[in-house]
Amino acid sequence: MIREIAETLSRWTFARLFAECVDKIHFNPLITTSSIDEQGFEQVVSRFEQFLEATTNKSRRQKLGLLIHDNNETVAKKHTELMKKFHKTGTLWTSLKHIVETPLFVNSELTGMVQIADLCAYALRRYLENKEEELFDLVFKRADRVHSNVVGIRHYTKPSCACKICKTHRKSSSTQIE
Repeated sequence: MIREIAETLSRWTFARLFAECVDKIHFNPLITTSSIDEQGFEQVVSRFEQFLEATTNKSRRQKLGLLIHDNNETVAKKHTELMKKFHKTGTLWTSLKHIVETPLFVNSELTGMVQIADLCAYALRRYLENKEEELFDLVFKRADRVHSNVVGIRHYTKPSCACKICKTHRKSSSTQIE
């Protein structure tokens, strides 16, 4: 059943996947004032904002987006405060003009779309930790791209990583850590 859902998702040409995959071994808290969670959230928010801006520019009609997040009281409070800050001052990479409000928090048991997001996270994690490609290859088709370059997903790890995420992301930027 999971494979069937991933196959269906892989055909949704209207869907885009945004993710920040952090190898904790290579995360240096001394070079950033943000936690892993905060940095990951900022990365995803920035990529989603840039996607909305690009699609607005293509269509000449303003595109707006909303973040929907699995409900967790601790995370909800932290991410709501971060989004308020991002709306006032922007992220490190962009100002927010297309993401409305703070995230909407819902119980994943009650909404299928959050469960699909969980499936994507599961596929990414299983690929990066165990090299399991079956589900990953299906959901990775929905990664946001500019031309053939993956810009919606980043793997924060050693520069020599040769995974599919790093290979396709490296084409468009040099965001790997030193």
